[in-house]
Amino acid sequence: MTFILDTSKTLQVQVYEYMHDKIVNGKLGPGTRVVEQQIAEETGVSRSPIREAIKQLKSEGLVASHPRGGVRVFRPTSDDFKYLYECRLSLEPLAASLAAERSNNIQLTEINELLRKMKDIMEAEDFEHMKKLSRKFHDLILECSENPFLIKMMNQLHSLILFYRNIILTKTSRMVEGFFEHEAICLDILNRDAKSAEKHMRDHIQKDYNYYLEQYGYN
Repeated sequence: MTFILDTSKTLQVQVYEYMHDKIVNGKLGPGTRVVEQQIAEETGVSRSPIREAIKQLKSEGLVASHPRGGVRVFRPTSDDFKYLYECRLSLEPLAASLAAERSNNIQLTEINELLRKMKDIMEAEDFEHMKKLSRKFHDLILECSENPFLIKMMNQLHSLILFYRNIILTKTSRMVEGFFEHEAICLDILNRDAKSAEKHMRDHIQKDYNYYLEQYGYN
């Protein structure tokens, strides 16, 4: 993401979005130092809005103060992954079930169109684009749940989910498996099968977590 000034947004918001994109997309990896001077040179923005943007990133758990001083991109532990996936395993299957029950015709059309796009991208083996569609898939299912409390809870975890998902989606084999899991969930929702949508979403989230455990050697 190249930093381009946008007069419709405050400098703080623009710096936050710039840094957020770099972190959740892996351009600043876990443990990387966040240096105000470097950000100022990259963006041409003064220190004050940069500090406010860093505060917001801290509040979302994407960066943290380091014991030896300074700020670094958050480096998740195995327990951090476990805690996040406990939340996802409780909330996202519910969202899928509600989406199957409550989606209106316009939303069902969106889901069907997204499924078509995912198939095209998978056939083209455009895995970077597939990451973006994976994000869109989960966001759309949540939107279709039509439950504002559930949406609010998931939005509080949104940045961390993107960050963790980027760590997991490093191998094409898992992305291919994930596509078929997404396809099953989409078809469940299109068929108004709430029970199956809930089960397939739970299986999908659990497989993501299991993949992380296998890759990083945690039990």
